[in-house]
Amino acid sequence: MKTKILTFFLTFAIGGVFHTILAQETARQRLQRQNRTQTESNENPSIGLTARAAQMNRYQTDNMENARWLREIYRYLDLDNDKNASLYYPVQPEDGRMNLFTMIFKLLSEGKINAYEYVDGRESFTDEFKINFKEFLDRFGIYYEQPNGQITVADVDIPSPEVMGYYVKEAYYFETGTSNYGVKTLAVCPVLIRQGDYDANTTRYPLFWIPYDEIRPYAMRMPVMTSSLNNVMSGTVDDFFRKHDYDGEIYKTTNLQGKAIAQYANTPEAMKAEQEKIEKQLKDFEDHLWKQEQVRPAPAATKEKRSLFRRQTKNTTSGVSSSVSMRDRRF
Repeated sequence: MKTKILTFFLTFAIGGVFHTILAQETARQRLQRQNRTQTESNENPSIGLTARAAQMNRYQTDNMENARWLREIYRYLDLDNDKNASLYYPVQPEDGRMNLFTMIFKLLSEGKINAYEYVDGRESFTDEFKINFKEFLDRFGIYYEQPNGQITVADVDIPSPEVMGYYVKEAYYFETGTSNYGVKTLAVCPVLIRQGDYDANTTRYPLFWIPYDEIRPYAMRMPVMTSSLNNVMSGTVDDFFRKHDYDGEIYKTTNLQGKAIAQYANTPEAMKAEQEKIEKQLKDFEDHLWKQEQVRPAPAATKEKRSLFRRQTKNTTSGVSSSVSMRDRRF
């Protein structure tokens, strides 16, 4: 009988240990698989989103639903400007890294995101204006091959070096329910700059508009170098836009007539003055929101209230230890 009981407990103990080992191995394998997936996602932005990335992307899109004040601003980001250089380098993919336009181009070629025509400076994210990738390549003379009907573009043929700027549409908003004031990137448009064959001047060619929400999940996993003095990859492309780390001149605001600044400011001086006025309006609005109210002095106690307070004080229990106020107490 004792032998049977001992055999039972030994079998149970060994089975429990064996089950624990299997569970540990399964957990270890699962962790390794997650690490491999994350590594592959960092190297190739076209891999599907993780649940966490999708969740963060959803939270990022809910900020302006209840905004009571909103102003839309269009800026041009010159990538020759050192503050914007994070979007330009590396010009060609290297060591698993690529710049913003290369990432966008690859995602478009794989059908992961949609892009929309740049029509008279405005953006319309409808099927009518959705670009056809092959037509886009033909229009801008981008070399590609089509084996087995599949369009492929080599890295050296992606016109990343020529994309020297971006148009960015952003929204300044204030939501009264939560007193939340912020700046949100709504859309980006790569701008290709080319010089004519017989002209020394360069020309801007806006390529297409992309809603920023479409590229945000990939931008969240795309590290960038934010400083020439610190070469650590200390941020992501999404941080760059979310924190408003770029430097861009205003060229248009949403207005009733739909005019860009250049259409009603006739001289460079007038255009500069208008840009500065708009920047000041945005800053003044934010400053006004957080301006602290002046502290009003408390009204003087009346004679009757002072007399009532003295009578109540006399009725309380005397003693130094019981008269300590909250102001005197230390926590």
